[in-house]
Amino acid sequence: MKKIKKPYKTKGINLVTYAGEAEWCKYLEKQLDTGMYSPRGRYSVNLLANPDTEDFKLFKKKVDAIIDKAYNEALNDEGEAKLSASKKKTLQKASPFKEHILKEKDDNGEYTIETETGKVYITPKLNNVLDKEPGKNYVKLIGKGNAEVPRDKCPEVGNGSIIKCKVYVNPYYMATTNSIGVSFIWSAMKIIELKEYSSEGGEDFDEDEGIEVTTTVSVNDEEELDF
Repeated sequence: MKKIKKPYKTKGINLVTYAGEAEWCKYLEKQLDTGMYSPRGRYSVNLLANPDTEDFKLFKKKVDAIIDKAYNEALNDEGEAKLSASKKKTLQKASPFKEHILKEKDDNGEYTIETETGKVYITPKLNNVLDKEPGKNYVKLIGKGNAEVPRDKCPEVGNGSIIKCKVYVNPYYMATTNSIGVSFIWSAMKIIELKEYSSEGGEDFDEDEGIEVTTTVSVNDEEELDF
């Protein structure tokens, strides 16, 4: 594979995220996304946070420092690729932190109702899963004592679960937008508080009701998540 020349020299680093709220957590084989935008398979999760929490601020500070460093290196011709003067003049920083919008169904069943929640989120991803070698083609779940949880013991993680993720913060340059940002390559996760999906329901419930139940902390205790 041909090496891609970059306009900066800074490298990515592994970081453990803030403790955040999981939304659409897909990390199990049966949840593998092989749709139009990820035909080779993708695992992903939206990791929500209150932007005022200290652990989020610390994580954001580290990520912003990587973007700033790559940005300055690009302006100073420190990478293998060199930007033109016009590109340098319009070079942008792309923030990976997005405002969270809650989407709800209208009377026609369409997700047209949008509400700002005041939270922000990042989206850790593991892309091209089907092309990866065994052992690197899934997101690890880490339990007590930092031991990996067997795949057949991994629960489905429902919306509202509290998790931390281990990610490789990978800087990139996107020529189409002339911007420098980072992606989060997802490798592992710890569950602090689990809200697990349940497929079982009673006769008194409608089809769309009662699919999510809150359970006790079953995977991890309150120890420091230094995996």
